[in-house]
Amino acid sequence: MLTMACLNVLKQEIKVIESTFPKNHDRFQVHAATVDEVICKFVGPTGRQFEIIGNITETYPGTPPVWFADTDDCKVTNAIEKLGQTTGLNNHVINQVGILISELCRTYCLSEPSELQRLIQMPSSSGASTSTSCSSKLTDEEDDDDDDEEEVEEYIQLEMEESTPESTKKQVDDMEIQHLETLERLRQNQRQDYLKGAVTGSVQATDRLMKELRDIYRSDSFKKGNK
Repeated sequence: MLTMACLNVLKQEIKVIESTFPKNHDRFQVHAATVDEVICKFVGPTGRQFEIIGNITETYPGTPPVWFADTDDCKVTNAIEKLGQTTGLNNHVINQVGILISELCRTYCLSEPSELQRLIQMPSSSGASTSTSCSSKLTDEEDDDDDDEEEVEEYIQLEMEESTPESTKKQVDDMEIQHLETLERLRQNQRQDYLKGAVTGSVQATDRLMKELRDIYRSDSFKKGNK
C-alpha cells in the first residue's frame, strides 16, 4: 500500500504527464490517468494509434507499473517489455512514460517530442528526494517484516527452551517416549500457529501448559493408570 508521501508524488507526476501530453498531442497522448491506471496512446508514423495501458500495483514504486497493449506489433511490445526491467526512480510513472516515448520513437525512427524534456527534468526539480524516500521506505518496511518474523521465532524458541531446567535428562527418563513425542508435537504446532498469527493465547500460557503436561506424564499416578 502506498504511503502518503509516495501517493502525493504519484499524483504530482500524473498531473505533469497529463498536461505535457494531452489528448490532442500529435505523437503521444495521455487519455486518462489515476493512481491506479494510466491509459495513453502512441501515434505511429502512418497515423496508426496504439493504446497502451499501465496498471499501478500495490508494490509501486518498489516495482514499476505493469504495462500492456492489445497489439502484435513487436516494436510496441518490445518497448513495453523494457519498462518491466527498470529499478529505482525509473519505476516512477513520469520516468516510465518518458522511457516509453523515447523507446517508441527510436524504434520507429521518429524524432522525440520536444515536450519530453519536461519529463526528464521533472524528478530532479520537484521531487527526487521524496521519490527516493518512497523507494527506500519500501525497502525498509520489507526489512522490518523480515526482522519481526525472526524476532518472533527467536522469542518462541527461547520461551520454550528456557522452561526446561538442567534436570532435563532425568525428566526424559521419567517419561515414556510416546509422551515426549506428544509434547514435542504440541510445541511445534504452537510455534507454527504463532508465526502464522493464529494463536489467541500467549506463549507464556502455553509454556505453563507444557510444564503441567510434563508433570502429569512423570507422575506415578499417571504411569500406574496407564499400565
